[in-house]
Amino acid sequence: MLAAGSPGAASAAAPPGYTFEMDVAMRMRHFPWLRFRMQGSGQYRPDREYDVKFLSAPWFFPKRPGGTDLSMLDPIMWPEHYTYQQIGVRDGMALFTLHSLTKTDPMLDDATVALGPQGCTRTVDAAFSDGTNIHMNITPSEVDGFLLPHSLTADIDEPHLSLSASADFKNYQFEGQAPLGKV
Repeated sequence: MLAAGSPGAASAAAPPGYTFEMDVAMRMRHFPWLRFRMQGSGQYRPDREYDVKFLSAPWFFPKRPGGTDLSMLDPIMWPEHYTYQQIGVRDGMALFTLHSLTKTDPMLDDATVALGPQGCTRTVDAAFSDGTNIHMNITPSEVDGFLLPHSLTADIDEPHLSLSASADFKNYQFEGQAPLGKV
């Protein structure tokens, strides 16, 4: 249970574990203006992990053995992964600054996360020690009574590479639930 005033306190009960699929369209914002798609399979286990492993990605996309960590999107997971502090309110959203605990992402300098109604992450601005900056907008939707990410757009500015991404979260499957379309 979260204490009043903690980032996830406004949210309803945490969802049970679930899996999901992610479809990502990426494009370079400079020459040679490449476009590519990536498909991933994600997993959420409360208080333990929230990540996506890309099953198809171009050869130059960084491969991470544990997958791409999404814990920054879920305030319920912050205590295990980040130090955080509320820094204000903007447009009715609570703003928090996050700093990674070493085991989570040692490259993260800091992130500012805006939480909308029910503790749902709406924007993330993250800065990394290699000079990369990422700005994300997250659109949630209700899935079986839980507000979960529906889509995400991102601008990724690395030192010598600028990308835009658009991702769809789909085919949510909660633990203990029969696969969709099956008996």
